[in-house]
Amino acid sequence: MRIYPRLPVFGWQAFSGEHAATTPGVLSARHRRYTTSGRAAIALVLRMLEIGPGDKVLVPTYHCSTMIAPVLEIGAQPMFYPITVSGGVDVEWLRRAPLAGARAVLAVHYFGFPQPMSRLRTFCDAHRMALIEDCAHTFFGVCEGLAVGSWGDLAIASLPKFFPVPEGGLIASGARSLNTLAFAPCSWRDEVKAAANAIEIGAMYDRFPGLNVLLRSVFGVKTWLRGAASAGIPANRGGEHSGLSADARLNSLRPVAVARWIAGSVCKARIITNRRRNYAALASGLTRIDGAHALRPDLPADATPYVFPLYVNDPEASYQQLRSAGVPIFRWDEVWAGTPVLDGDHGLDWAHRVFQLGCHQDLSLHDIDAIAANVRAIIQK
Repeated sequence: MRIYPRLPVFGWQAFSGEHAATTPGVLSARHRRYTTSGRAAIALVLRMLEIGPGDKVLVPTYHCSTMIAPVLEIGAQPMFYPITVSGGVDVEWLRRAPLAGARAVLAVHYFGFPQPMSRLRTFCDAHRMALIEDCAHTFFGVCEGLAVGSWGDLAIASLPKFFPVPEGGLIASGARSLNTLAFAPCSWRDEVKAAANAIEIGAMYDRFPGLNVLLRSVFGVKTWLRGAASAGIPANRGGEHSGLSADARLNSLRPVAVARWIAGSVCKARIITNRRRNYAALASGLTRIDGAHALRPDLPADATPYVFPLYVNDPEASYQQLRSAGVPIFRWDEVWAGTPVLDGDHGLDWAHRVFQLGCHQDLSLHDIDAIAANVRAIIQK
């Protein structure tokens, strides 16, 4: 069984191709600051907006805990809103909802598909609410003529979802200065560990031709000296590779230098081109499959996908089998306690039935074909 990387992997190929992005995105914003994670970015944005106890933050019913936990940590109350069939904010529901105390809306561009923002922007302005644009799935993209991240008062993004970095998030704004954010430097041990982890994961997946055997030997000795039973995937401080961290201290730390360097140095055009190619290949391989269908079979020209969303009729029969088969797959089935059932909502249904299949730039077309074949075989049993 081959294990495919679930997220981008650092290696020589990251520096091949055109350096500049062929599609604008959150890096187009005038003001930008890196954070330790997307989760930390949300926490810092809420703090910048002076949201606290007694305030409400509108959040989607389709979510991961990364979106909800920072709201509770500052003492605010999450207020859940329904999402439409396309994944957008149900603005008509917002117009009818009792919004007393609501200070901000967290709006998400799911799976890498930019959602329309102009109506929501108008609604937020009329109700004096801040718009937080969640671009964790959509680092590169355009919605209604503007780069993603341009519609929100503040925007957040996640680096490990698009770049081969051990950790990192981003706060962006077109008009609001971020100079008030002050970060403490991380320790030199964190810096060295993060750089070593990025290289070790790359060597595990043979991303350093000519050096893979040597690097694996070096890291094998390190593991032996530590007395570990097995190597496994190296952990990191707080990036999305290792899941959530409950340590609020990470919110005020500067991300490691290697993450900032990799994000600024790798070739952006390769990220966009390979992800679009892989998405199209998955769409082709999974269009005629019994028991499932592509949630978004067509990829707009201005979108750079994070994952390929597959709607599965009987998810419990196949999800764990797909994970065991090494398929790079995600699912947001851990719904936050108290998430309500709302009329016309698609969020809770997606949480149960939508599989997020990896299509990142470090999966080859051969990988994608094998992944699609595994998905077809397991779901159609």
